[in-house]
Amino acid sequence: MIPIRYNLRSLLERRTTSLMTVLGLGLVAMIFVILFGFIGGLKGTMLNAAGERNWVLLSRGSPDETASFIPHALMDLIRVRPEIATSDSGQPLMSPEIFAGVNISRDKHVRQFVLMRGVMPIAIKVHRNMHLIAGHWPTRGDGEWAVGQKIEARQPYMTIGTQMHYGRRNWTIVGVFSDEDSARESEIWTDYDDLLTDAQSPGKDTNSLHVVLKPGTADAFQQALKSDSRLKVDAVSERDYYASQTKVVDQLRSLGLIVALMLGVGAVFGGMNTMYAAVARRKREIGVLRVLGFSRGNILGSFVIESAILGIAGGVAGVVLAYIVAWGTGLNSRLLSVGSTFFSYRPTPAAIVAGLAAASVIGVVGGFAPAWRAARIGVIDSIREA
Repeated sequence: MIPIRYNLRSLLERRTTSLMTVLGLGLVAMIFVILFGFIGGLKGTMLNAAGERNWVLLSRGSPDETASFIPHALMDLIRVRPEIATSDSGQPLMSPEIFAGVNISRDKHVRQFVLMRGVMPIAIKVHRNMHLIAGHWPTRGDGEWAVGQKIEARQPYMTIGTQMHYGRRNWTIVGVFSDEDSARESEIWTDYDDLLTDAQSPGKDTNSLHVVLKPGTADAFQQALKSDSRLKVDAVSERDYYASQTKVVDQLRSLGLIVALMLGVGAVFGGMNTMYAAVARRKREIGVLRVLGFSRGNILGSFVIESAILGIAGGVAGVVLAYIVAWGTGLNSRLLSVGSTFFSYRPTPAAIVAGLAAASVIGVVGGFAPAWRAARIGVIDSIREA
């Protein structure tokens, strides 16, 4: 086995070409880190909305809460299910919720829609990570809103005391809340009856039901819903529900991977050129190694190791570049948005590993063919090389 320090000295001897290869691989790694940083931030924001033992009930076949309509008559049938946990006062932990879209932009030429959720007081006990950071929760009949802290951060005028027109009247912001960096921090909360009466119509179906189940009763609850023909609803855990709402993440990943793939192909050819040039200049050196007793497999492994070192160095460079770009463009401190959801760029460990892995794989793939060529050079021919 040829010592790795031999490969390191060889790369330092060719520092200019090695540096160019590392930078090429670094650009690919940087894209992977930034791409997966976006994905990690958005996915984390969505999944943070899921509560332990919390389930979402939707009308059968509905893809999401806003497309679901559950008749009020079904609420009484579901509320008495023995699988549903209760509060300290004995109240079933079931939160009926309705939705509306609100344009919060003050610019007539710009539309910025966010989701408004109408809830009853029990919702705070169902969504247990909800906390007021200023003001108070909306009071029934007063036309009040509480806004998520991400909305306030994105639109500073959306703060306590501000009045916004929606439906048939002006609404007053009376509170700002947090929810463990979840998607709900991108929402406006108001009283269920106020929204139902003012923006919709009394007696309208509710959109969804969020319930907290007793430990170990999830299977029995699902089976009960399926066996009772009156309960035409689908039950899904909040974690599964919010995971299914991140389909845009898959689209974002696909687009980013296409760009990364194109750059990766260029990086592969760049690495191949570098290694082929190294092989051409080192024929005599290869011959000496063969004379010293190193096999073709040792030569092949040595050149592959050099390619891997370049790949790893490119991955590290890519991670550093990603942090520099994120800092320089303000990604680390800026709230981004997809649809009505605000989230932060988050360079997760998975994003860093993706960048390092991509650069390493590309480095090895680009260096394998030159390494194979080096291993096939004849001893006599290499020693005769001037």
